[in-house]
This record gives sequence, structure tokens and C-alpha cells, in this order.
Amino acid sequence: MTKQSIPSSQPYAVDLTTISHTVNQALELRLSLPEREWTDRTTLKLRGHLATLISDEIWSVETPQSRALIKEAHALLREAAQPTESTPPGFAYDYMRSLALATRTTVAVYRLRQVNRSRKRRAAEGNQ
Repeated sequence: MTKQSIPSSQPYAVDLTTISHTVNQALELRLSLPEREWTDRTTLKLRGHLATLISDEIWSVETPQSRALIKEAHALLREAAQPTESTPPGFAYDYMRSLALATRTTVAVYRLRQVNRSRKRRAAEGNQ
């Protein structure tokens, strides 16, 4: 797998539909390992999705759970954690699935926080 860096700043809007689609593909049950090229492409997409999700300012409200989630995401996104071309296909596939699971959990928390943010905004607008 060719290492490509994930941008540290968030220039993209969070597209939960695309993220969920990529996660579902990565977590789909299979009878055999997918082609390594597909695994590497999907891994790159998931790395970008996870980096985008954790860079959003919504995480400024910290809880012990959100800190643990962000810590796990950063550990998965570290360059040392990434598979290389010499990494066996099974390990690369497991890494991709770990990214997908972390991304799925992050999406769930992100959605909840978005709902809470919208409720607070509407409540503030209603009080004016």
C-alpha cells in the first residue's frame, strides 16, 4: 500500500452518506479476502473519512468517552499503524476493518452531537 498523508485541516464538509457507504462496504461479510488493491483503496477512503470526522469542531465538548474515541482514532491514523506493501493481506484487511469499526462508532457519536447542537441552536433562537 502506498502511504498517502491525510490532510490535518478539514477543508471538506462531512458527508455521512458517503462515509456510511464506505463503512458498510468494508464491514460486509465475505467468504474470502477481497483483492489487496480494493482493501488498500478502501483503507485510504476510511482514513480520510475518520480524519475528517475527528477534525470537526464538534469534538470541542469533551467527555471521557469522546477522548477515548479520539485517542483510538489517532492511534489508527498514525503512520506506524498503517499497512505497507509488505504487510500480509489478512493484516491489511483487519486494519481496514478496524478503521471501519472506529469510523462507524465516530459517525454515531457525531450524529448524536449534531442533533444536540441543532436542538440547542433552535432553543437559543426560540428564546430571542
